[in-house]
Amino acid sequence: MIIGVVIAAIGLTGCTADPAVDTPSAPSMATPSVSTPPLSEPGAADGAVQALIAKAGTNLAIRLAITDTTASMTYVQDEKAVTLGWQDGVVAPEDSDITYVGQAIFAVDSFNLSNVGAMFAQAAALTGSSTKQELQINEYNTGRVLMTVTTTPESQTIFFRQDATVINWLQFNTTDGVAEALRDVATGTDVIAVGLNEQGLYADAMVDNSTIERVVRPAKLPAYSALRTGSSDLKAFDPSILDAATLASMLSEKAPAIAGNPDATATWVIDTRDNLGAPTIRLSVGLTTRVYDLAGNDITDQVG
Repeated sequence: MIIGVVIAAIGLTGCTADPAVDTPSAPSMATPSVSTPPLSEPGAADGAVQALIAKAGTNLAIRLAITDTTASMTYVQDEKAVTLGWQDGVVAPEDSDITYVGQAIFAVDSFNLSNVGAMFAQAAALTGSSTKQELQINEYNTGRVLMTVTTTPESQTIFFRQDATVINWLQFNTTDGVAEALRDVATGTDVIAVGLNEQGLYADAMVDNSTIERVVRPAKLPAYSALRTGSSDLKAFDPSILDAATLASMLSEKAPAIAGNPDATATWVIDTRDNLGAPTIRLSVGLTTRVYDLAGNDITDQVG
């Protein structure tokens, strides 16, 4: 029993006394990095946005930006803009030059971000560029909040509605083009005029007895609105009575026939100035003006 203890002690002493003996290190157990899918994949952007909302403690923001690998959300706290960034699943404060100057505040999760990649693809098809695409949500005009897709270096900005449908580039000599523009400008049930000029298709409505609001839909941009001081004796009418195919024919058929030129430019306006019980269409091509009823029949001789 004593011999065993002595041998054990000698063995222990030998192990601790020899500095040349290295204890083998444990195998490396480094945690592998967790890869996150590109935000252009279906559903991926929603997850990043929810992480930003959770960190911010609010779903209300003045700007949201998403690329293939990053996202950022700018919200208002104590009347100041605060920005959080998301990358590789990590949310952290982010430096930004954005300031709060009364921009429209919106709920970021009320926008359809379920397939950012599809929006990137649509934008690339229209512009011919997909370099460093970025989706943004922010105020466009007088409280109107829209989604946009841009590229770097910058090409034409492509706009999307809240439901992720693209705001198309329009041709006002086509039924589809006029129909989309009418939906964008004639948002109420009563307007005093609907027309087409060099700015685009527009609708005028009385805000009060001395203020007129004009909503304009350019061919390649979203609708925007502007107020002007003025009054009108024109009777209001419901824009739903207008036929997009008839209005498209003003540019596709009637204007070229009047000018004798297939590429003739023209303007038209619809209002009740002729007091015929229904609005009329006034088509102007150069110095020539013809008047039509809402079915497209020429009634110039009736109105003098």
